[in-house]
Amino acid sequence: MSARIFAWAVPLNFAWEMGQFPAYTGVHSSLWRTVQECGVHSLIDGLFVLGIFWGGVLLFRRRDWIHRPGLAGYFWMGIAGFFVSVVIELNAVYRLGAWGYGEAMPLIPGLGVGLLPVLQMLVLPPVLLSLARKGIVHPLRSD
Repeated sequence: MSARIFAWAVPLNFAWEMGQFPAYTGVHSSLWRTVQECGVHSLIDGLFVLGIFWGGVLLFRRRDWIHRPGLAGYFWMGIAGFFVSVVIELNAVYRLGAWGYGEAMPLIPGLGVGLLPVLQMLVLPPVLLSLARKGIVHPLRSD
């Protein structure tokens, strides 16, 4: 299950990362560098999605919790995704100065973090876990 989740998480997060990349500042250099940075970020995002899955396993004491997540499962995915993205963005932008927000990045009032990365971790984990639970194999293979 973990391999299937990660296999879906990396390419879908990569697509999201490439889509939101223009809304950031301080990270643009070349197309190749952008692809590399988004690739690294999507691998890390894949690990976060795995963390949400395994956190659910611990919380619900069932490895198959994604087959019937119910309200509690979706609530868990939302809370975990929101927390992860806000903590990362606060640290990366304000503490480490790793990147910043351009005019195209809507900010969440009161938090000052970008809406797009928060939506990424709110939207993609339920989609990815749904794809994984349906038994769909790696998106780049036909078997």
